[in-house]
Amino acid sequence: MNALAVSVVDLFEVSESDTVWDAWLMTVNLIDMLEHTHRIENYDFGQARNKIAKLCAIAEAHSIDSGSCRCGLTNGEHGLLRRKMMTFFKLQVANLKHFVY
Repeated sequence: MNALAVSVVDLFEVSESDTVWDAWLMTVNLIDMLEHTHRIENYDFGQARNKIAKLCAIAEAHSIDSGSCRCGLTNGEHGLLRRKMMTFFKLQVANLKHFVY
């Protein structure tokens, strides 16, 4: 194996240092790649995209990455919301990676 070669699975990783938008981009790119290059019949890409869109709407409404939301939630509550969003994206990516193997 070439020392410069990187596995596709290794390219898609969501970390705590990522923004929600970074995690979103990583997830939808992986979905696009799988949807257009693999014949996966038992995964509902539309449903996954709908869930991701709903989560992004919440992130946008709460200005999750900028921290300038004025909805009445505390900083701690916004932090918890952000962690839950990041967990969602991590689980989505981990689940999708199973189709790459």
